[in-house]
Amino acid sequence: MDPTKFGVSSIPLNHAPYGPITDDKLKGLNQGKVALVTGGARGIGRAISGKLALSGANIAILDLLEHELAESKVLGESFGVKVKTYVVDVTDVDGLRAVLKRVEEDLGPIDILVNNAGVSPGKPQWMESFEDFWRTIEINFKSAMVTTWALLPKLRERKSGVIINIASRAATVDFPFAVGYNSSKAAVARATSTLQEEIELDGLGDGIQMYALHPGGVPTAMSKSEVRMDLLEKYPSLTQHGTDFQALFKDPPELCGATCAYLAAGKAKELRGLYWDCRQDIERVVRYGRERLMKEGKYVLKIDFVEGYKNEP
Repeated sequence: MDPTKFGVSSIPLNHAPYGPITDDKLKGLNQGKVALVTGGARGIGRAISGKLALSGANIAILDLLEHELAESKVLGESFGVKVKTYVVDVTDVDGLRAVLKRVEEDLGPIDILVNNAGVSPGKPQWMESFEDFWRTIEINFKSAMVTTWALLPKLRERKSGVIINIASRAATVDFPFAVGYNSSKAAVARATSTLQEEIELDGLGDGIQMYALHPGGVPTAMSKSEVRMDLLEKYPSLTQHGTDFQALFKDPPELCGATCAYLAAGKAKELRGLYWDCRQDIERVVRYGRERLMKEGKYVLKIDFVEGYKNEP
């Protein structure tokens, strides 16, 4: 990843929970709701589960890592809520659907869905089989659509609920060794905005919100494995920008987790359907106003042309 392809904010970004998303402000915001988190056994997923539990939601945590799931369960229960864990491969459609039914039997109707499960092998195309590439697509994108297809009709019936799809800055910029990751995260962002468009057409936007959330640069096990020294030796130009790749990952997972709890409570409906970077001041952007955000095309994936050309229908 070449940081020079990204901009530099003139307003400082947040690298820890701040203002409206500190623990004292989150307590009770989602009291009594039921939240489901995929990939919740460790890292970002565990932090999301923990903050949702802090906010009062009962939690269903899905993952393949059984031992780590138990640790996430202990964290969630420390906030006095019900926590259920389910070992499942999110690429197994029938298995995932079966777990969703079990969650509703165990905890009740799901109000909050966070599609967090994700992988990034960090290999160039020529080192990766098609099957490995496609598994990345299935974990990062297909699984999110399976859960969405199962739950969104029920949210429509109740006219309420929140779906948060964990995206990435990778959805917005091209960089090598991540064709599956980049493609899947762009697909997540586009699917989120498209589905919200349909929700708006039916006049349900005030009750049902979807978000594509960039979790920040979190030093997870996945991010630590993304750069291989043998590849840097083969492609020395990747280091010419003079930036330590790992230094870009400086955000705690709790920042994303707290943002999820805040969004799940319907506190930032103006951002529904959009791509959101959790490091930005959410109240500042909400004050910008949804009408203005939509009119100016902010926080959406788009393409620009040279002067004189527009993206005509």
